[in-house]
Amino acid sequence: MYVSTSRGLGDAVSASRDVQIGGALAASGASAVLGSIAASGGSVLGLTGAALSAAVPIVGAALAGATMLVQYLVANSGCGVTCVVTSEWANKAAEALQQVMDSYFALPAPRTEAQKALAIANFQTIWNQLKAACGQQGTGDAGKRCISDREAGACTWRQKYAPVYPGQPEIGECWNWFNGYLGPIQKDPVVPDVSPVSEASAAVGSFFSGSGGTVDVLPVLVIGGLLAAAVAL
Repeated sequence: MYVSTSRGLGDAVSASRDVQIGGALAASGASAVLGSIAASGGSVLGLTGAALSAAVPIVGAALAGATMLVQYLVANSGCGVTCVVTSEWANKAAEALQQVMDSYFALPAPRTEAQKALAIANFQTIWNQLKAACGQQGTGDAGKRCISDREAGACTWRQKYAPVYPGQPEIGECWNWFNGYLGPIQKDPVVPDVSPVSEASAAVGSFFSGSGGTVDVLPVLVIGGLLAAAVAL
């Protein structure tokens, strides 16, 4: 039995077009983030404010803001020829990494590849800066400890509280920047970023299956034409 609805094909075309445009903008933002990270060797220093703004629909405002904080900390680390990273800067960097992790896990699960890549790149940016600064001549044993206390496998500190995110050390286990801030993000399962084509397909499918009516025979050629029009925009 075929039950007609009050919505026509023009509504379906409009719905698929709107979703495709929004999906294209978001996909473009995700591609820009991933491309910049790859070009910068896994760093967020090459990401512009415009690129981050365009990626907000994908990565979320909180993670984008945490990324800008990381960029600011690196740009204002005071590093020159005789730079010495102080414990104060390292503490601020740790706070930024905590903000990155909190912002990342606040995103709805399952999270996407672009979201995960941005969070990991934030960690890598801070870590690279710490190593470059603490590894300079003149930093002595303090510079060595600056790195060795925080590197993977370090056990200078132990976890004091119950883990908040999956993958963090349990109470009493060794804690360092890698298993405390990076590991949980690396272990988080993600899905590919949604393409505008799949968004348009879902929108059209929802249009015909919802709205209070049922359709026994779905005109395949019409649906194919709608998707082709969406992609061509």
